[in-house]
Formats: sequence, structure tokens, C-alpha cells
Amino acid sequence: MGKMEETRREPDPVPIVDPSLCDGCSLCVQVCPTGALAIEDGRAVVARPEACQYSGLCEMTCPWRAIQRPFEVVVVSS
Repeated sequence: MGKMEETRREPDPVPIVDPSLCDGCSLCVQVCPTGALAIEDGRAVVARPEACQYSGLCEMTCPWRAIQRPFEVVVVSS
């Protein structure tokens, strides 16, 4: 049997926080189910990117639209 090749995995996407829009209200931090977000220097940051499950709650909760996810995969079953 042949040697199995290792699969190179790209890092999971994480939300992007626009510091010019974020007012540090911490609503996103409060709703993040994995604790991936934190407030640093008065602004939200993805402090633990490895913990992010890309749920979208942070983006939906932000009243200033300071958080965006780079893309979203949608699966449609037939």
C-alpha cells in the first residue's frame, strides 16, 4: 500500500473587524459562543481565531456593522 499524503488545510476564516466603525460596545464579545472575540484598546478583535466557529452571531449583533465575514458557504440540498 502506498503512503498516504498529508492534506494541507487552509486556516479557517475569521470575521474582520473594522476598527474605524467599532465603538467597543462589546455586544459581539457577549454573543460569541466560543469566546473568540475580545475588547482590546477599546475595540473588538478576534483574540482567539482558532476558537472561531464562524457562527455569524457577532456580525448580526453589531449595531455599527463593524464586523464582516469574508465569505459564507451556503449548502442547498435538493
